[in-house]
Amino acid sequence: MKFKLISAALIAAVLISCKTSNIAVSDNLKQNTSVMDVNGNAGLLINQKVSFGNYYTSPIKRGWTERTELEVLGIKHSKAQQPIEFTQFSANNLSADIVGASNYNLNMFDLFKGLDHFINNYSNGFFGVIIPNGKTPVWKVFIQNSSATSALKSDTDNGIAQDEAGNSIFIKGTKQLQEKQFLTDDTKTFGFELSKNGEAIAAVSVIGNGKVWIKNNLSHEDQLLVSSIASILIVRGNVSTNN
Repeated sequence: MKFKLISAALIAAVLISCKTSNIAVSDNLKQNTSVMDVNGNAGLLINQKVSFGNYYTSPIKRGWTERTELEVLGIKHSKAQQPIEFTQFSANNLSADIVGASNYNLNMFDLFKGLDHFINNYSNGFFGVIIPNGKTPVWKVFIQNSSATSALKSDTDNGIAQDEAGNSIFIKGTKQLQEKQFLTDDTKTFGFELSKNGEAIAAVSVIGNGKVWIKNNLSHEDQLLVSSIASILIVRGNVSTNN
């Protein structure tokens, strides 16, 4: 009986830890930063909508449609696996269309000049485009799956977003928790930190339903961009296999 009580207590502690654990974030994200719980990242994925704070998406479409974004991708969609498509909304009536999927060969699309410096035999992961509805530039995004051996060179750990002018946001996976309690699987990526010009500007936890950190002093355009990347990281899941 005593053993059963101890076991039950340990299980309860693990469950509580899973609900409350947060990823460790840079000091820069511990002040002047909005920290938001993610809604809509549980249950059935049909007509899924994701929101955090004042940021939200349209229903997530999982399947190709006849839209001009596919021309921007410049790929044969029949080769993709688990494609996603949605619109990201932020404050001040800003929005961006996002489309992407997994398992691509680099010769299937054109890279912005400079992206080839970071990408090496990219096949196990996510590739997509963020198309702001305004005068701001299009961004292309690469995210390596946690299960990949080394799809990205060491410059970018887990991913990169870049526009045609070469402006970049680096996506770095983290296996560190704020408080190491039970969630100690060193092979699992618990979240991601986004940095620009060497400074952390946002973070995403994928533990449970998820959590998002976004710096309050970002421009409206950058807020839209990082919220788009955050939504991609939340909804994509493990979007490819090792085919």
